Parts: sequence; C-alpha cells; structure tokens
Amino acid sequence: MKPARWITMIGIFLVAAAMPAGVASADPSGAANVPQILLGLTETTAPSAQRTFLTTDSIALTAVYYDPNPACAGVAPLFAQLFVFNAEGLFMTQVNFSTSALSSPFSSKYREVAVALNPGTLAAGTYKFTFLVRSCDNTISVVLPELLTFRVISP
Repeated sequence: MKPARWITMIGIFLVAAAMPAGVASADPSGAANVPQILLGLTETTAPSAQRTFLTTDSIALTAVYYDPNPACAGVAPLFAQLFVFNAEGLFMTQVNFSTSALSSPFSSKYREVAVALNPGTLAAGTYKFTFLVRSCDNTISVVLPELLTFRVISP
C-alpha cells in the first residue's frame, strides 16, 4: 500500500474513533459549541516555527484549540493526545496530556496544547503529527485537520 494511503487511513481511523461522541470541525466564527484545532506547528525551545530538527533537539509540537462553548470558557479540554507517524504512516509514538499539562488560555475561547519530545525520542527521518482533543464537557472530540510534516536529522 502506498505511504500516502496509510496516512489517510490512519487519519480516517482517528476521526472514526472519535466520531461516536461527536467530531466537529468548523470556522471559529461559526456556530457555538463547535471546537476546532487550529495552527499546528513545530519549534525548538526558542519561539520560532521550524520544520527541521537535530536528533539532539527538544521538539515542541503545538496547536491552538478553540472552543466557543460558554461552559468551557477558560477551562482546559478534558484531555489531549499527540500522535506521531513516520513518512510511511507507521505509528511511532503517542503522548497523552493531563489537563494540568496544558498551557493557560490565550483568551476564554482559545487554548494552546503543546508537548515537547525529549532529545533522542525520534531517530533521523521524516515524521507527521496530529493532535486529538476532547472538549471540557466531554461531548466533542476534534483532530488537527491535517497531518503536519517535520524532519529530524543527525547532527
């Protein structure tokens, strides 16, 4: 099977796994109670977006979670998970977040979800990542809309 097809199938699986409880993706200015993950990016500990890292770097994977539900204003999502796949679509690692690991909100409706992978966690290669977030009221799951690519190289 072609690598791109594996990645598509994994994305479909993640969405299907979340679907019984309700999956949503919409423009943040759209209907209320529709959470969305926006702006996935990778960076080192310095605040500058990048897509290539050394195996000795700590890699921060970040996204912005938006939830206009008034009940969730200023409240962290129930949980968040990071999934990392290699270029062929093979699952490499998963990181589960506790709500205490999530940063404080930018405003009452936006919250940054981020995790740093320790140096050496990933060998040299090309990887893709996505986040799965569960809303604070445990009603909606949402996945970063596309798998974002980054590279790890040897020093």
